[in-house]
Amino acid sequence: MNDKTIDSLREALKHSPDNTPLRFLLADTLLTLNRLDEAEIEYAAILKISNEDKAKVGLANVFYRKGSYSACNVVLEEVIEKGTSDIAVFTLYAKGLLKENSIAKAIEAYKNALAIDPKYFNEELDNQLRQRGSNEITETEEEIDNRFLQKPKINFGDVGGMELVKKEIELKIIKPLLHPELYKAYGKKVGGGILLYGPPGCGKTFIAKSNSWPSKCQIHKCEFE
Repeated sequence: MNDKTIDSLREALKHSPDNTPLRFLLADTLLTLNRLDEAEIEYAAILKISNEDKAKVGLANVFYRKGSYSACNVVLEEVIEKGTSDIAVFTLYAKGLLKENSIAKAIEAYKNALAIDPKYFNEELDNQLRQRGSNEITETEEEIDNRFLQKPKINFGDVGGMELVKKEIELKIIKPLLHPELYKAYGKKVGGGILLYGPPGCGKTFIAKSNSWPSKCQIHKCEFE
């Protein structure tokens, strides 16, 4: 497609402005050529004529390429809520969520794509979500798809020093989660999270990656100068 073709499509639309297939052809062509502002106008024009999901997905693609990831995700959420089996929709949604650093939701979106076609593979999402999914510890091990889980090989014994910190974690976090019935019997509350804070390089990340933590723990890190 070139400028001459686009001009021909525009000319045809002057005589038939409500010709949706023709306007889709123009919008898709402009998107392919990365003429995003023009493509956005055409998809928006289609949505004024008919509320087609295809136009919404096209618009979401425009927003994604423009870097308007929040707008992209809002449009796709509307499409998904209505019900769709389009893998491309879940793939784009996962990518948009990834850009907004919504890792857990991105994993869920990618899983939805894989549920439609278990053989489906997207290299970008697979690499990003497998790697980042290993740091998400808000679900139990049984709930996390093993394709997104990298079990750490270190434990507290591999963490040098920090004995008081490790003992505090064990008494206040680990044991209550492993033996909730015992703590409940003594009126102790079970649950919550822990904040690791300190300057860069003091061992927060290393101890957070340990497999000594129960899978339901929520760990947050804070650094200061």
